[in-house]
Amino acid sequence: MKLHTGNLYWPSHTEAISLGIRNNITENSDVLVVGSGMSGALAAYELAKNGYKVTLIEQNRIASGSTSANTGLIQYMSDQGVKSFTEQIGSQKAIKFYNQSKEAVADLIKIDEEIVKLNQETFKQSDSLILATDKKKIKDVKAETETQKEIGYDVSYLDNEELKEHNINAYGGLKCGPDINLNPYAFVLRLLKTASEKYDLEIVEGAKFIKAHKENNQNIVTLEIAGNKIKTSFNKIIIATGYNPPEQFQKSLENVEIYKTYVAVSDPVEISDEEDLLVWEVKDAYTYFKKTFDNRLMIGGFDEKGNKLKEKDALKYEKDLVKSANSMFVEKKQMHADYNYAALFGISKDNLPYMGVDPENEDIFVVCGVGGNGTVYSKIASTMIVKWLKGESLSDYDTYRLAR
Repeated sequence: MKLHTGNLYWPSHTEAISLGIRNNITENSDVLVVGSGMSGALAAYELAKNGYKVTLIEQNRIASGSTSANTGLIQYMSDQGVKSFTEQIGSQKAIKFYNQSKEAVADLIKIDEEIVKLNQETFKQSDSLILATDKKKIKDVKAETETQKEIGYDVSYLDNEELKEHNINAYGGLKCGPDINLNPYAFVLRLLKTASEKYDLEIVEGAKFIKAHKENNQNIVTLEIAGNKIKTSFNKIIIATGYNPPEQFQKSLENVEIYKTYVAVSDPVEISDEEDLLVWEVKDAYTYFKKTFDNRLMIGGFDEKGNKLKEKDALKYEKDLVKSANSMFVEKKQMHADYNYAALFGISKDNLPYMGVDPENEDIFVVCGVGGNGTVYSKIASTMIVKWLKGESLSDYDTYRLAR
């Protein structure tokens, strides 16, 4: 499955990082991690840090899939707020889900301090603004603000005049945080470099996962490397291949729907400290934006259902994205798009991720971070995976179970 098309921004704006990549599998690992995107990298890092011998494999180039197209607005809030999830899954589960998301953001902030640094900025704590740009949405944004206050979150509602102090033009907005402005491509490379050099993670490119099956109480894994099929065994297997899982796991993820999203990155523009926020509007179709680390606006949105990308999709909403972002500023920006691309992402029918033990093999854990907040879900998944390997209960995470 082709995951993106167009002129990607992050790979061309991230300094080179050497990872010591191998092209063959050794026989001394406890755990196999399949996939080198955010979910695979976080799982591999956490497991290696906890003393497990881990091999991570990637069919293509490291972090070349959805991670390289990720816009890096890392927010504890999902596409649905606490109030909406309460109506859907009940108050206790909704609050637990949001608490786990907030904890995941806090964990990512801690991890940033642990892993190798680059010469460029790639990670910054930030607040978010969830905007009512449609007058009909004011009531919803106010209600979500009050709901989050009731469960102890430090949030505030800003009216139209208060938003103008941030050069934002909207009827109202929920200000919340801490969230993260991230270069996700760099973050994955930093995770893997640290895990490789400090915790002996083995990284293998050009290795395609074919299948895994039980044989004499062993997990036999079939891989394809350089056109040759090989078989090896691992105690545990993590499938972290995102929206394009191996065939044997697709039936557990049959409620995942694939959408296309569109991104434009502007030329450098003047952005004040007051404007340096993660901005997301509550609207169909919504637009969101943030400042990059070299003072551009990265703008995304106009999502629509579809699982196939064409080259022309990269420029489909180039002008619309810039126009939509500019409509949310009081004082408009003089800008045009320097980078344009389109990418695929997954949505579950209940807007929650799929993360859990494979119903057919208790030694396999599958991560599919669909539902609107993939990086946060990937961190929750890595926490789950460590608990799973230690034999601890995953009952607190039953909401995310596969084949639900």
